Amino acid sequence: MQSEEPNGTEEQPTSSPQDDEVTRLQLEIQELKDKYVRVFAEMENMRRRQERERTELVKYALVNAFKDFLPVLDSFETALPNLADGQESETPFHQGMHMVKRQLVETFKKHGLEALDAKGASFDPNVHQAIQRVESADVSAETVGAEFAKGYLLNGRLLRPAMVSVLVPSAP
Repeated sequence: MQSEEPNGTEEQPTSSPQDDEVTRLQLEIQELKDKYVRVFAEMENMRRRQERERTELVKYALVNAFKDFLPVLDSFETALPNLADGQESETPFHQGMHMVKRQLVETFKKHGLEALDAKGASFDPNVHQAIQRVESADVSAETVGAEFAKGYLLNGRLLRPAMVSVLVPSAP
């Protein structure tokens, strides 16, 4: 009897050219799928970023216009003192000016502008600009005293800091 394997080793099946081609094509398909997923994710991220930038642009497009109108609003604040509740203006002219000021403030609020309440608040350098320091025995921490110009936020972002005097505790 003759032995089927003279060397004692099994014969390795050789891969056919068709099997090699199938394996190569499967790897190529996998690589292309990976590329597709990456490109799709990149496009989705770019779409989100552009949407966020567009939203920010629309939200803050009026920044320069509001900055130009703030001195006008300051002039109204200076020219027309705030009236106590129930108190009426002296003349029809004053009444008209108060109405114009009120309409201006309401229109600004509608577009996201809001005034900062500074007087009596704790001093915060992020929203207050100190233009004067005054020692006072009445305070234990830095507190806003007088407000020389109102500060404003536009859609939650600081447009202009309030210009204030700061009351500081007096040295013992």
